[in-house]
Amino acid sequence: MHRFLSISSKSTSLKNQKQLHLPLVSSVSSATPKGQSCSHYFNQKSPSLGSRLGFDRFISSGYFPNRVNLRGHERNGNGFLRLKGLVGEIRNYSSETDRESIDYDVVIVGAGPAGLSAAIRFKQLCREKNADFSVCVVEKGAEVGAHILSGNVFEPRALNELLPQWKDEEAPINVPVSSDKFWFLTKDRAISLPSPFDNKGNYVISLSQLVRWMGVKAEELGVEIYPGFAASEILYDEDNNVVGIGTNDMGVAKDGSRKENFQRGVALKGRITLLAEGCRGSLSQKIMKEYKLREKVQAQHQTYALGIKEVWEIDEKKHKPGAVLHTLGWPLDSKTYGGSFLYHMKDRQISIGLVVALNYHNPFLNPYEEFQKLKHHPSIKSLLEGGSVLQYGARTLNEGGFQSVPYPVFPGGAIIGCSAGFLNVPKIKGSHTAMKSGMLAAEATFGVLHGGSNMEAYWDALRSSWVWEELHRARNYRPAFEYGLFPGLALSALEHYVLKGKSPFTFKHGKPDHEATNVAKLHSSIQYPKPDGVLSFDVPTSLHRSNTNHNHDQPAHLRLRDPDIPETVNLPEYAGPESRYCPARVYEYVPDEKNQLKLQINAQNCLHCKTQVVNMVFQQK
Repeated sequence: MHRFLSISSKSTSLKNQKQLHLPLVSSVSSATPKGQSCSHYFNQKSPSLGSRLGFDRFISSGYFPNRVNLRGHERNGNGFLRLKGLVGEIRNYSSETDRESIDYDVVIVGAGPAGLSAAIRFKQLCREKNADFSVCVVEKGAEVGAHILSGNVFEPRALNELLPQWKDEEAPINVPVSSDKFWFLTKDRAISLPSPFDNKGNYVISLSQLVRWMGVKAEELGVEIYPGFAASEILYDEDNNVVGIGTNDMGVAKDGSRKENFQRGVALKGRITLLAEGCRGSLSQKIMKEYKLREKVQAQHQTYALGIKEVWEIDEKKHKPGAVLHTLGWPLDSKTYGGSFLYHMKDRQISIGLVVALNYHNPFLNPYEEFQKLKHHPSIKSLLEGGSVLQYGARTLNEGGFQSVPYPVFPGGAIIGCSAGFLNVPKIKGSHTAMKSGMLAAEATFGVLHGGSNMEAYWDALRSSWVWEELHRARNYRPAFEYGLFPGLALSALEHYVLKGKSPFTFKHGKPDHEATNVAKLHSSIQYPKPDGVLSFDVPTSLHRSNTNHNHDQPAHLRLRDPDIPETVNLPEYAGPESRYCPARVYEYVPDEKNQLKLQINAQNCLHCKTQVVNMVFQQK
């Protein structure tokens, strides 16, 4: 039996299937939303990476302009360029033979809720203690918030601690939850159930707008944020300590040759590196494996789900700002964990989506098509009729919770936010816990740089925080559904209403997601209805609404490790599930000149949802 195939550092797949090899992927460049540039939401008092090196802001492609002017700067005896920073500190720029190297005190990967909370909290501590430390945040999206789709029920607990005056500082949080409903759906009916979500005091927001606002607040404190740069590798010293990250090379043609605008990636070196990449972050996964962080605390494997979402604009008469709805049941079968959500935001907009756990059994299940079916339910259809879709997107979620949190500290840094997995599954919320984890990591980081302590303080603080208490209370909800929908509902009700999260036992997760899918012969094919173009849509139409665009003349960021496996294992044994679980039709079987089906990778379609990352590491007898 072959060992599990590993996926290279930039992408791995969530739906890992026993005895099934799905395409192994490796991202070498990030997607750039159409028509967007990289100079957004930045305080002009804080110079960009480009201006620090003597030229204007980098352009929308994320490339550095010509670096020849680096030669004009004064060089010290150690081969470093010496330049004044924002508050007078000296920044070192190494002129290494293969690429530029820039030194910071703290390097943060990912400008989401966790990464920006860490940056803000660290700079707050610098001001409180009159300390002068530099912070750099790199973000692969073309702008802060570009990889976050609107629509979120936000719990402000962590924000209240981080920025207590947020209400007075024009934070984009102004639609309080006005109603909170929970339905069990059959094909034609919606049965009302007691809502367990307790959304009193929460808000319906656009999370992308919130992180943009947080980006402004971070820059006002002196944080340097650089969107359009994907972190592609971890940098180590001779003792195997992490000392920063390297960004992608830019200007590489599809055949691997260097184009005229080629720019070597930059080494961003930090005394502490914080990884805030989100669910299934590629660098975080590499770090967890290399330093055996799960094994260190006997954490279970992570479990995942795929969330597919649309933002609609609906009839004003039907719009109820702050209304929140969650459902279980139809269109999913009783053995598949998942449910839908529908949030009324401001400006006649709603966010609607379906979450499907990736440990489903039937290889013919298509999460995208299940979502299209959902919108035709009588209770949903009546709301959407007369409306129009504004956005489409998809993203994977961590669902392992308390049992799956790894040891988050490694030599030279820490893992924060959804990279570690702090989603509260029964609440269906993770932004507040991600933010708090970033704040705790920032406090530990400041202690290391200013007080001579160590990063283990982050782990200790995390376990003493309300994040740990909250995850512990919620620990048995998700694994309860391993027994099916109705036993899961009964056990969850017992946990919530009777034991209140204080049960003396802890359920374990079942098989890893990649071992759960059955061979095709055990199931019947699912015939999905054709889209009507009004409520339901085909994949190309949805992709157009995702605003994701890949340069066709660049190396494909998805690569097959073994090109024979799709045709020899996936297709004959599992009916080619990769052609169905991907919400962007990246993987498609098409006939060749001999009319034999071959796997075609449409890398330009990729939404960077990371489903491929979870689904594509398989095992063969």
